[in-house]
Amino acid sequence: MTVLLYMGRAMMPEKMPMNILHMEGTMVTRNTGQAYMAGLMMHAMMGVVFAIIHTLLFQAFDLDSNLVVWGIVFGAAHWVIAGMGMGMIATMHPMMRSGEMAAPGAFVRNLPGMTVMGFFMVHIVYGLVVGLVYEAAW
Repeated sequence: MTVLLYMGRAMMPEKMPMNILHMEGTMVTRNTGQAYMAGLMMHAMMGVVFAIIHTLLFQAFDLDSNLVVWGIVFGAAHWVIAGMGMGMIATMHPMMRSGEMAAPGAFVRNLPGMTVMGFFMVHIVYGLVVGLVYEAAW
């Protein structure tokens, strides 16, 4: 899903300026290369954790059909959680607190509309993919 985000950035850099890997990585280091690596590891780990949560929800609610639809529903819930996290990141991020980096705002609303839509869509696609993979493995 991160690849989809960066494809959007590559096609429309002025409309999709959010650089999630850099933003996450600079929470722990100012070195650009290290920041991208740290951001990639953080984002990948969160993706794994949310996939595990999705599958635990499939099992907890004994869902064994329509898992793609349920995956989309869980992707929307993931979007809500991530959107609220974007609103809170400015309180934790040292560069945002100092004014060196702009805060994305809740649901990335401080960024252009295409970023807001892209932020929503990648979480829906993520849920769809988790549902597809889980259904195929089920």
